[in-house]
Amino acid sequence: MKIYILKTQNNLVLTKKFEWTSEPHRDSVFHSPYRDIALNQLIEINAKDIDLRVSIVECEADSKGRPILIAPEKVAANSDQSNAA
Repeated sequence: MKIYILKTQNNLVLTKKFEWTSEPHRDSVFHSPYRDIALNQLIEINAKDIDLRVSIVECEADSKGRPILIAPEKVAANSDQSNAA
């Protein structure tokens, strides 16, 4: 199942308390199964802080509907290994 979360260009993730964190727990991350709900939240955030660069990120959900978060370092390491082949 695909769900949507909000991330900044600095890899901070939005929590359910509408705070930005670099090390979120899966239970506390803001997520939505619908892209339009995530987009509405993005618009509200950008209205409050126009300099904040936020994007909608599609990710997989676990069996409880929580986002499966992958650390940026692991993503970079995996892409380096695939390029080496």
